[in-house]
Parts: sequence; C-alpha cells; structure tokens
Amino acid sequence: MRYLQVALTTILWIGTIDLINGEIASVEVTASDNEVHRFEIPTPIFPCKVQEGDMFYFVYHEDVIEIRCGEPPV
Repeated sequence: MRYLQVALTTILWIGTIDLINGEIASVEVTASDNEVHRFEIPTPIFPCKVQEGDMFYFVYHEDVIEIRCGEPPV
C-alpha cells in the first residue's frame, strides 16, 4: 500500500532557500519544466525549521499541494 501512495504523489517543484530575512525566505524553485523561478515565502508555512541552503519540494496529493522539507524521494 505504501508504494501505491508514493506512486499517486506528484512532485511539482523542487526548491532551495537562498536567503532568510526575518520571517521571509527568498527561494529559488525549479519547476517540472526545468524553468527556475524566484519567490519570497513566509518561513512559518514550512513544516520544519529552515536555514539558508536547505532544500524543499512541493507535492500534489489528493487535491492538496504540500511543502515538504529535504530532498524529494528518488
């Protein structure tokens, strides 16, 4: 069943935190089409404590987009 859950989860974007200024993180995100985008994201929406250089990714699962910390699973 666990393998089925992973198969139904789609990784949308992979990001890296470039700079943290107070509660705002400047991030660089690579989309699934390999285009790089820059965003500012409030740090409280991350599900973990983040630091400059940390990786995170967005996944789409059961009509919900989530932010997950670390590198995406292979």
